[in-house]
Amino acid sequence: MDKKESLKFIYIVDSFPPLNHQVGIRTLEISKRLVKQNIFPIILTQKIKKNSSLNYTFMNKIPDSLNIYRSYLFESKNRYRFFLIFNFFRLAFYLGCIPLLFLKIKRILRKDKKVKFIYASGPSFYTHIIGYLLKKKFLLPLVVEYRDPWSFNPYIEEQVQNFIKRIDLSIEKKILNIADIIITVSPVLKSFLKKNFPFIANKPIFSISNGLNINKFKNHLKKDNQEIVFTFTGTLYYKRNIEPLLKIISELKQENFFKNKNFSMKIYGTTLGIDLHKLVKKLKINNLVFIGGLIPRTKALEEIKKSDLAIHIGENFNYPTIAFKVWDYLSCRKKILYLGREDSYTAKFLKEYDLGLTITINDLIKGKSILKNLLTQLNNDEFERTFDEKLLEEFSWDNKVAQFITRIIKNF
Repeated sequence: MDKKESLKFIYIVDSFPPLNHQVGIRTLEISKRLVKQNIFPIILTQKIKKNSSLNYTFMNKIPDSLNIYRSYLFESKNRYRFFLIFNFFRLAFYLGCIPLLFLKIKRILRKDKKVKFIYASGPSFYTHIIGYLLKKKFLLPLVVEYRDPWSFNPYIEEQVQNFIKRIDLSIEKKILNIADIIITVSPVLKSFLKKNFPFIANKPIFSISNGLNINKFKNHLKKDNQEIVFTFTGTLYYKRNIEPLLKIISELKQENFFKNKNFSMKIYGTTLGIDLHKLVKKLKINNLVFIGGLIPRTKALEEIKKSDLAIHIGENFNYPTIAFKVWDYLSCRKKILYLGREDSYTAKFLKEYDLGLTITINDLIKGKSILKNLLTQLNNDEFERTFDEKLLEEFSWDNKVAQFITRIIKNF
């Protein structure tokens, strides 16, 4: 693209800084690099509500030339009412989210004729619906981004899955049918969509994964003769269960494996459906496992930098994306101990690039052997904790934005 020529596009996304959500970080990292190339996203996102989790360290990273519009979205303060509306009256929920944001974008498009296309990132997938309506109204090209599956998401509760799926599936098909370009955050998710929606096979479909910042850190390497520390940060929810790893640690303690080893695991975060304090006490590993509360992302990354390995908890099935925190951990120069399926996309990725190893959640006997061998190697300083920083260049945000320009911008 000629640097003298500027380009604008509408970027519809559920969250944007200072809201402390991963999608907002992705949007910011992409946007701040695009403006340097004379490409100007117009961000349309939700308004900041009271008691929202905020991270103001992002504020000085937002370019002055970036236009950000925020709108109120549907919400219910009563969580039971919200659950009822969201799960049993899904269409009403979507319609409650859409009107204000759609009208705001409509006004922008009528005033600004330089906008070349619509970019809708989901979840939440009301963004795709807005993109669909805008394409119908203004005949602008539509790019839809999938950071997770929609209709076929395995996280949907089983008791309402069929009802929700019928609504979501009919909407999703209509959107994919008129989408000009489809973006996914992994090649596996790209294949997943093609399998479930064969009619998109001839559409332009590209993968642009999340990225990482290649910063120069001091003291990110562990010194000799220090305690071996594994660290987890974030939220443990639904199908991401840390209990198998804790049980393996408990069994190793019963075998006196830790007698001559200085080891601890630190957990900073929240859990849904399990009381970690009670579980750790029941397994008699209080002296090995520290449980802290949820901490801000900047502090979480500092804790990861001080650890030997970062812990990531996956599902007992092959989810078709790599979690955002994996890229955060790698940006801290830390290899990852992954609790998940050995045949999963994340496990294969870590193995291919030698960025970590997997404790097999579907074979705890094998998982126990892997952890035992790992801790022995760490204790004897025989495990390579670090990796070549040049390896990260492939996964940098600069690289991802170059892909964004090549695969999307150049089409318009």
